[in-house]
Amino acid sequence: MMIGDRIKIKRENITHKGILMPSRDDFIVLKLDNGYNIGIKKDDKTFIKFLEKVKKNVSKKKSAPPINPSLPKVNILSTGGTIASKVDYRTGAVTSQFDVEDILRAIPELRKIANFKGEVIYNILSENMRPEYWQTLARAIALGIEGGADGVIVTHGTDTMGYTAAALSFMLVTPVPIVLVGSQRSADRPSSDNAMNVVCAAKVATSDIAEVSVVM
Repeated sequence: MMIGDRIKIKRENITHKGILMPSRDDFIVLKLDNGYNIGIKKDDKTFIKFLEKVKKNVSKKKSAPPINPSLPKVNILSTGGTIASKVDYRTGAVTSQFDVEDILRAIPELRKIANFKGEVIYNILSENMRPEYWQTLARAIALGIEGGADGVIVTHGTDTMGYTAAALSFMLVTPVPIVLVGSQRSADRPSSDNAMNVVCAAKVATSDIAEVSVVM
């Protein structure tokens, strides 16, 4: 068995099914179907059954999102954080998966709100955000607005989102909405607030609120 394989574990009449995660010799870490991880002691009372082989990711050529000329233009700038991440079940790591087409595919109702253009500014944990990064982000936002964006969404980690919002509010005099958005759980978690938060951010980004705001 390999990391990422789907397995069934039975121990003391309790059965669990899920994805095999990186584990220790004496404990097996399993990602359950509900998105949570569980550690199961590995000994002579533990029975493991292979269910499904790990599926390899096949890169597909991505097409540009279709443009609806009747909708406003919104730029999505990614700085990292949980909202732009998902779990890699082969390694157990949470990695950035930011791509506008991926977002539109996962949240199709966004296509009815605006035309989106995406750019990765940073891919960092928000606790590593620094003043010089705020300056780079502010310049990217300003360039997008000068280029015709009717609104800007910034995906951001939650730890320092408030500080970034405050910094941007002092740096920019904006004629359009600038919306910072994050999530508590990554998009692959069943209980993720990712989709709801992004839809709400898109609604604010296409409103007449011409200031920096936070949507959570």
